[in-house]
Amino acid sequence: MRFLVVFALIFITGCGGGYVRQSRSARHAFQRGDYEKALQWYGKQKPPARDRLLYLLDQGVILHTAGRFQESLKVFEEAIKLSNELNGPRPVSKTAAIIANDNMIPYQGEPFERLLMNLFQVLNYIGMGQVDEALVEVRRINTRFSNYFKDEAKDYLRNAFVSYVSGTVWEANGKLNDAYIDYKTTYKKIPAFQPLVQDLLGGSTRLGLLYDQQKWQKLFRQSYKPLPPNHGEVILLVQEGVVPEKRSTEEEAGLQILPVPTYPKHLRTPVTVTIRQGKEIVGETVPLYRVDEAAKATLADQKAGIIARGIARLAVKEGAAVAVGTKVDRDLGILLGVLLLATNRADLRSWLTLPRSLQVARFSLPKGSYDLQLEWRGGSLLLKQVIVEDHKKTFVIRRIFD
Repeated sequence: MRFLVVFALIFITGCGGGYVRQSRSARHAFQRGDYEKALQWYGKQKPPARDRLLYLLDQGVILHTAGRFQESLKVFEEAIKLSNELNGPRPVSKTAAIIANDNMIPYQGEPFERLLMNLFQVLNYIGMGQVDEALVEVRRINTRFSNYFKDEAKDYLRNAFVSYVSGTVWEANGKLNDAYIDYKTTYKKIPAFQPLVQDLLGGSTRLGLLYDQQKWQKLFRQSYKPLPPNHGEVILLVQEGVVPEKRSTEEEAGLQILPVPTYPKHLRTPVTVTIRQGKEIVGETVPLYRVDEAAKATLADQKAGIIARGIARLAVKEGAAVAVGTKVDRDLGILLGVLLLATNRADLRSWLTLPRSLQVARFSLPKGSYDLQLEWRGGSLLLKQVIVEDHKKTFVIRRIFD
């Protein structure tokens, strides 16, 4: 019996990592641009129910980045349905976490991640050139996540990238009033985003909102400047970098009785993209949302609950060890106590194919076909034959890694 306990202790302490560790090679292939290799790994897996959502989310992002938008739509549809079930009127119980650890809880998706699931559906339709279908998803976001964009909402939930993309989709569908509302929402969060100047001036002018028009003119010290004849707009949507992985406090201070997940103290600054047409700079991206900061702030909000479950878990395990030591064998009770403590593992799971930041550039060009050069610290990319049409919007979506 004692030999088995010791063997189990060695096995448990030598294992761990779960989904994060197992999927690392596939995620590295994804970051290298080897999408097929990454997708082959996911295609071979039979994930446990507690990790199924993570498999769907990562697979959905890889398909999206590979330009397989229709397949990505189906995967995200399944992921959104599963997340809704896990977060529904009868959310998953966390009782199992008291017995073992938080890794036993089915991954439900963080609040900010649930919004991003719907965002990827919008981006998938944009990628297919179906801005009318993208509008259907924008309406769903407005219905399901309206509380995220209120002034009193937590800062990391107020996703300015989502509100700005929503505004462009409304506008592309001729819904000027709805676009104007989303542009104002974006301005509250990112007032320095330069394209908003003409978005707000143009929206108030075209809608005949005289008071708003005068307010914006006074604030920006300029008037609305319509697109010149035979010009169109390019809206470049960039997903930059990757979110950091969580760490266990065990990595910082060795074996701990109550390990908890944590993020690096200092997050890397996003790299931005310069867009050139020939030798001329025609645009630059601006980060509208920091996914890494949202993840870190979410974990900070959850820390008290994680610690509370950990303390309850310690009490249960200590009681079991004491009972065995009292009623069966003292040494066996001690070994069992050590074994049970060894099962304490910080839950390091998260949606790890997400970008570090979500960025936008918006600029106008005369109608025609263009080869645009994207440049950023550590990389470059040539966009061939970007078609600009008279007074229409051309959406371009790209993922970059630095």
